[in-house]
Amino acid sequence: MAAAGEHEGGAADGMRFRMLGPMTARAADGSPLALGPNQQRALLAVLLLRAGRTASLAELCDALWGERMPPRAVGTLRTYVSRLRSLLEPDRPARAPARLLVSTSGGYAVRLPRPVVDVDEFERGLADAARLRAAGATREAYRTRGHALELWAGCPLAGLPGPHAEAQRDRLTGLWLAAREDHFRDVLDLGPDRDQAAVPALRAFAAEHPLRERAQALLVRALHRAGRSAEALAVCEATLETLGLELNATPGPELAALHRSLRARSGRTTPGTRRHPEPAPVPGRSTPQAATPRGAAPLPAASPFVGRDAESALLVELLSGDPAGVPVAVLTGMPGIGKTALAARVAEQLRASFPDGVLRAALGAGRAAPLGGLLRALGVPDAVVPDGIEARAALYRSLLAGRRVLVLLDDARDAAGLLPLLPGTPGCAALVTAASRGLVVPGARPVEIPELDDAPALELLGAVAGEGRVRQDPVGLRELAGRCAGLPLALHLAGRRLRLEPYRSADALASPTGTGLLARLRADGRSVEDGFRRRTEGLPAAAVQALRATAAAPDGFAAAEAAALLGTSEPEAAGAIEELVDSGLLGPAASGRYRYHPLVRSFARHRLGPATGV
Repeated sequence: MAAAGEHEGGAADGMRFRMLGPMTARAADGSPLALGPNQQRALLAVLLLRAGRTASLAELCDALWGERMPPRAVGTLRTYVSRLRSLLEPDRPARAPARLLVSTSGGYAVRLPRPVVDVDEFERGLADAARLRAAGATREAYRTRGHALELWAGCPLAGLPGPHAEAQRDRLTGLWLAAREDHFRDVLDLGPDRDQAAVPALRAFAAEHPLRERAQALLVRALHRAGRSAEALAVCEATLETLGLELNATPGPELAALHRSLRARSGRTTPGTRRHPEPAPVPGRSTPQAATPRGAAPLPAASPFVGRDAESALLVELLSGDPAGVPVAVLTGMPGIGKTALAARVAEQLRASFPDGVLRAALGAGRAAPLGGLLRALGVPDAVVPDGIEARAALYRSLLAGRRVLVLLDDARDAAGLLPLLPGTPGCAALVTAASRGLVVPGARPVEIPELDDAPALELLGAVAGEGRVRQDPVGLRELAGRCAGLPLALHLAGRRLRLEPYRSADALASPTGTGLLARLRADGRSVEDGFRRRTEGLPAAAVQALRATAAAPDGFAAAEAAALLGTSEPEAAGAIEELVDSGLLGPAASGRYRYHPLVRSFARHRLGPATGV
């Protein structure tokens, strides 16, 4: 665990710690070490997993007790340290400085030669296997990953208390599950002769984890390649039903493509679809039913969905009410307001009205050209996808002619890129989520998505945070929901933070000081602040200056007040304000006054750079 040049040799050589299961340790001679009570073991686990880096007393107390710190926590820590030092260095003279569990400035660190901890070996093995796989050495990757998986002995840090142990259990279990799936993928890729042998273990793993879509897809693939297509189709359809019932989610591209391919081979069509003379789906390609074009990121998986009854009813009526026309709805609103989630929800509600399927494409910055992906989703092989936007658009619209398809286009940035993707014949419809209120689509109906009301906001936060939190801390959750001010992404990430940090109270997360809440609203690679920042990056300098200058007004402002704050004329201030409204960062004027969402105001006041922008 130590850096090169730290303590080497001595009694620590050969000392081994296991944490991928109940925590145990063995001395250099192989004899077991008595690590003491669980709280003391938990302290040692924290220090070992820091890989030689110092942990301060505050960090150690937080890791062991979180919000439930006892009155004499520091004294208890020092007692544990003293006992662990005696255990790790039993022959150390009474007044000699410790060499393995050392005191550093303000804390402690464990300095041991590598490798000593099974977690280190496990993670190194997985990283080595990933590199081998990327280099095309599948057989070596399979063996290396297998050796790493052999280290697993059950629930990591089993029985150890404290927030740190709980977080590490979640992290390591996630790594193990993904590694098991990668290992099954490796064996299937080694050749068809392995498929039959892989089925029993893969079936058992998939049964233990029915909501892991990738595990189910691997089992379906193995069964099909082993000549058991009927079983493969049964597993696939059972998984789709489970995903729908448990998560209210549609399948991802891999499972959806497998399902379509298996149904086609069995001579059965997907429910609600019609056969057409256009090119048939190619195995592994997407088709209109819940398709995401290749090269585009899938739309986010469904999360707890609450409220939006009025908006949902309006969109369903708008998009299904005129079978002789081509209705288009454009959802607008601030970043994080839930436009994509609402669009996905409405698309599910409209499946019966569009029996030929739902086409989906993500259009955000950095996405691949969507027309080619949409054509492949409609079953056109790569070899016959034409060059040029006009030729692709003509083929796309000809394939939609005579069908009833809903096209869901997410995160549209400009009309020029959007218009070729809209269907052109009666019977189809398009549902668009816009990155800007300024997106103008001829003939489309704009639908502004507001913040959630108090009751559905609290319901969403509670659904993500978990029933335990709802029962234990209803007042704290209500306060936190109020601080999120009806922004669904903020509510979702606040709930995730409470899940990830069970020791943190809702009151602590809702801390009103500075940017405390805004900085903590991040999880799973997403954050509220990043959404705001991306919007500001596309703004002119004058609009960014207006955002910074007007954000201090808690009750909103009029155009004349903005001009005074900016030191410009009212027409110039109005132009900057219009840019902010179009971006979604500023709410449209009501009674002549504009207002910011509280989290946008916090971002603008505390997180924007000085005078030149973000």
